Amino acid sequence: MGKLQLISQLADQTAHAVTRDVDGWKRYLTTASRLYKYSFDEQLLIYAQRPDATACAERWSCGTTPCTAG
Repeated sequence: MGKLQLISQLADQTAHAVTRDVDGWKRYLTTASRLYKYSFDEQLLIYAQRPDATACAERWSCGTTPCTAG
């Protein structure tokens, strides 16, 4: 199974889990409220992997080589 299929499967399973009941949806929304810069799909996958996440690091890239901010 390829990475894309695994990610899709994880997203589907998580979406079903959080919409199963009100408490699951509330737990998801608590996480999503801390990750407001991300799309729904990204929030869902972050929640699936780390429901207590408060922030996610973004990788900076300048062309083909990584760069540092500041």
